[in-house]
Amino acid sequence: LKSEATTTLASSSCTCQSTPRPCIFFHGLGSDTEETTLQTSSDYFGDLSDSAPCCTSIKYAVLNTVDYAWTDATLQQKVCNFAISVSSTSSSSSKTIADTIIVTHSMGGLMMGGALANSRCSLASSSTWVSLSAPMTGSMGADYLQNACSGNNVFLQAVANLIGQCPANTAVVALSYEDESYSTTSLNSAYTAAQTSFRANVGAAMCSDNYSGLLSIYQAEYKLAGSVIPHKSSENDGVVEYQSCAGGLPTSKFGTTYDDTFYLTGLNHMDTTFRNGDALVVNSQKPVKWFECLL
Repeated sequence: LKSEATTTLASSSCTCQSTPRPCIFFHGLGSDTEETTLQTSSDYFGDLSDSAPCCTSIKYAVLNTVDYAWTDATLQQKVCNFAISVSSTSSSSSKTIADTIIVTHSMGGLMMGGALANSRCSLASSSTWVSLSAPMTGSMGADYLQNACSGNNVFLQAVANLIGQCPANTAVVALSYEDESYSTTSLNSAYTAAQTSFRANVGAAMCSDNYSGLLSIYQAEYKLAGSVIPHKSSENDGVVEYQSCAGGLPTSKFGTTYDDTFYLTGLNHMDTTFRNGDALVVNSQKPVKWFECLL
């Protein structure tokens, strides 16, 4: 019996089913510093060193996602340059990202989508883009904050903690919800183009239709944000709605267990950075396991 139990545990860890490749991670909103070189550790993402069998190396980009909008040409170019730099088979002359696993969280997904839409780089078929909680149609959190800063609705520090303080910074303004009052014609067009690139290029995605999330010190703030922000739907991670995260992909593509490539979870917006680990039992709350078994 003892050996049988051990076997079950041993087989429950996943091995890489595709070709092992270098992995690069792009964070979302909120970094006011920038590093010119890729980092080997991150405060933004949880430690995946034991849960990334397909990553031959793990590198993290640190970009200014406070003073620059996701639509910014220079920011998008930096995303491309970093993404091209991790694999020897990538080419800066042809702007092609080859044999690379790209992981983006939140606004990082829009940056990648925008970069691809504007042909600043392209993904070879040997590369895989994994998108986590991308606000592909924006976030009503950005609208809520701008409204609060102009005195039109209650300013809640908890929401500001998640999105930003007043006045809303450049990056937040550019996350104004598509086709709503704070968006512009050019931002709407940028969203549409990024969504098209997203659907054409994304290989896997994690979204959420329930902001209850994992037990963490941040859980309460996301629960509050999920209920207070005037989201289009109660199906959100506290900050980003499921439909925004799906970016126009059919909901039929998504499943609620960690072996689904397109994973619909009950996680909050921070849980999908892998920072808070996995739930012990609930299948829809295992982001780390999902990543481990994904590729």
